Amino acid sequence: MPAGPTIPARSLVIPMFDEGSRIGATVRTLEASGIVDENVEILLVDDGSSDGTPEVAEAALASAGFVHWQVLRQPENRGKGAAVRAGMLAAQGRSRVFVDADLCVDPADISRCFDQLEDQGSDVVYGTRAHPGSELHRNQPVHRVLSGRTFNLLLRSLGLTSERDTQCGLKGFSGTAATEIFSRLTTERFAFDVEVLARAGRSGLQVTPLPVQWSHVEASRVRPVRDGIDMARAAVRIRRQLDREAGGSGVGGAGPMEADAITAMATVERTHWWFRAKRNLVLAELDRHDAVGTVVDVGAGTGGLLDALWAAGRPAVGVELDEEALRLSTRFEPRPILAQAVAEAIPIAGGATGAVTSLDVIEHLDDDVAGFRELARVAGPGGLVIVAVPAYQWAWSDHDVRLGHRRRYTRRPLAEAARAAGIDVERCTHFHSWLAPVAFLVRRTPLRRLVDGDKAEEASFVSPFVNRVISGVVAAERRLLGIVDLPVGLSILLVGRVSDDRDAALDRGDPTT
Repeated sequence: MPAGPTIPARSLVIPMFDEGSRIGATVRTLEASGIVDENVEILLVDDGSSDGTPEVAEAALASAGFVHWQVLRQPENRGKGAAVRAGMLAAQGRSRVFVDADLCVDPADISRCFDQLEDQGSDVVYGTRAHPGSELHRNQPVHRVLSGRTFNLLLRSLGLTSERDTQCGLKGFSGTAATEIFSRLTTERFAFDVEVLARAGRSGLQVTPLPVQWSHVEASRVRPVRDGIDMARAAVRIRRQLDREAGGSGVGGAGPMEADAITAMATVERTHWWFRAKRNLVLAELDRHDAVGTVVDVGAGTGGLLDALWAAGRPAVGVELDEEALRLSTRFEPRPILAQAVAEAIPIAGGATGAVTSLDVIEHLDDDVAGFRELARVAGPGGLVIVAVPAYQWAWSDHDVRLGHRRRYTRRPLAEAARAAGIDVERCTHFHSWLAPVAFLVRRTPLRRLVDGDKAEEASFVSPFVNRVISGVVAAERRLLGIVDLPVGLSILLVGRVSDDRDAALDRGDPTT
């Protein structure tokens, strides 16, 4: 990627999927328009195309002579929303706009979208064909118009929007708004626009409609019937998810870990099967990857992993924000080396460690990519990063709120967040596999009426006999994990190395470098 001497102020993101036949024309149109200059970076995000789209895009961009450009590649087709999310989180600009690869809107609209963000102070700007000032030069076929109106009626009936056009392929964000919205975005296919605007509205951001000059382009990737059904289902899921969040029972409904939870952790973490299982997995991965040097444990809690690392002959340093957790960590001998800091700003020089670990921390952060980016900075190019997080949003309970969680994960979003921070993922596996069906029964079936589902994880604080039995089960699982990755489990373990390209590892221009 050719790079200019300065960080661009604007970022233009274009998602692509099997666009080899027209992406070259799109780039030439942008070049002729003059809207992409030395202050604009252009990021084309390929969503697992099979027709050579990335190569065509790279050739077109190189020929155009843009100062700042990059083609990002998703390893597999995941959906337009996933591609836009990757581009928005990789972008550097203070203003970030995405537009469809077919350029249904005029390049002048893209420029006006940037201007609206910068000159009028809007947080989010969205193009809309329903605006009185919009000009429709070539309308969609009748069946698409009808399906679109039906979908919009569903959105308004669900209370997700009052706008009559959410799907126009032009939207812009301030850098702060882009990070806030796309770091939490869960919808990966065509209905992602709905979640984007709904999140913006519920976050109190200033959202501004923008009239556009719009023309329908043939060869749309949207399949009216199949994708329409999928989008309707997604809309219902989005409404339920946002309602859970607003009520403190979903993503973003949590805060810092409560004090009694910290005290409970300190009481049992040295012997309890749950904590021992994670520590032993970390120690096994450090041995497997021949890690040498000091280990930095970010979010060290009350010091259990630090103690285990020292007992295994590995020097370690802990980083923890909570003062009570830091105080409790001093009960171990030798007393661990500790620093008080947030996970997004670790007071340790980059590349001075053997490995960086972070167990059950990333899910606490508003911006998980920023958290991964800081872990990557500390680990340095080629450094080892080991992370554990809770799995499955369906398993959310009041226990998550008590622990201060922002979200639960599946493997794909976790790995994507790590890759966006420049970490090459070497494995991403579930563990506590035997516990997943138990959690499902007490969270998602009528059994929850007989068992206090909100205390399902506290119920794991068991008698010494049961603790020994479960410890045997997790030991058997650990031996299995030494051979294969597991597709299910109530927790996820990610192991990766920071890219040898330092700029990529720190997301191209992290000011801490």
